[in-house]
Amino acid sequence: MKTKIFLYPLLTFIVLGLVYPVNANTAIVKDTISQAAEKIAADTLKQVSPLLELEEELDALEEKRDTDTTKIRIGKMKIRITEDGKDVEINKGNDDWGWDDDDDFKFHNDKKSDRFDPHWASVSIGWNNYMAANQALSLPEELRYMDLNTNASLELNINMAELGINLVKDHIGLLTGVGFRWNNYKFANTSVRLSKGANQLEHVFDSTVNTNKSKLTVTYLTVPLMLEFQARVNQRPLYLAAGVEGALKLGAHTKWKTESGSKTKDRSDFYINPFTYVLAARLGYDEFGLYGTYSLQSLFKENEGPELYPFTLGISFNF
Repeated sequence: MKTKIFLYPLLTFIVLGLVYPVNANTAIVKDTISQAAEKIAADTLKQVSPLLELEEELDALEEKRDTDTTKIRIGKMKIRITEDGKDVEINKGNDDWGWDDDDDFKFHNDKKSDRFDPHWASVSIGWNNYMAANQALSLPEELRYMDLNTNASLELNINMAELGINLVKDHIGLLTGVGFRWNNYKFANTSVRLSKGANQLEHVFDSTVNTNKSKLTVTYLTVPLMLEFQARVNQRPLYLAAGVEGALKLGAHTKWKTESGSKTKDRSDFYINPFTYVLAARLGYDEFGLYGTYSLQSLFKENEGPELYPFTLGISFNF
């Protein structure tokens, strides 16, 4: 490249020498030609200087190709290639990016963000039960009509929206959100029927027909406020959350079904507390979790229904 570039001034001198013969009477012309040739040579050197510098840099890179690391800087961006071109590291400002050929061409941003990803949005299924006023699982004799078939008394939660507030470097945060909850209390004695009396909840045992189902269903709108702890295990979150969950009653009904297939549904408030709040805990790994709740308020209003404190244990599938 260097040889070809410097041939241009030499050819210029030859051509000018042929067109303008040298003699004693053309001294002024020769001076003019000499000055022009010098200017052309200077301009040529000026133009090819960047090319010479680039050639020197390429030669330097060629000498370093056998080393383990090659670094290239483009403005504020630095590119480092290591281990025979298998790994690429790019540094731009405060962002660090890494790429390994085993990563299936995926870039990973190692920069910490302020976002906290909570584990509330989910679909969960649990098993309902309740405790008596003395915190006993076995109900007193006067409340035995409220005994449950716990295997069939299911809770369904659909938590649709969540919000996380980062407190400590993506490891500790507050969570809140909104969801819907359906509590089904299926009674062990299928002949029992609940009804709303004049001043309190009433019940009767109807033995005139054969029944196979008697249940109470309550629907709530739920809003949690919980503190969540997270740790990364194999690049996936292991989490533990605890706090309170408020619930607003949206509706309630009883359902009574006979063996012949006839169904009777009664919609009322049944003196159920319109608002309740529970202690809640959630434990899980990635998309799967366990949860438990315990109500701090009785299911029914004071002196208008039995004093029962619901609790639930279940599993959740996060999304």
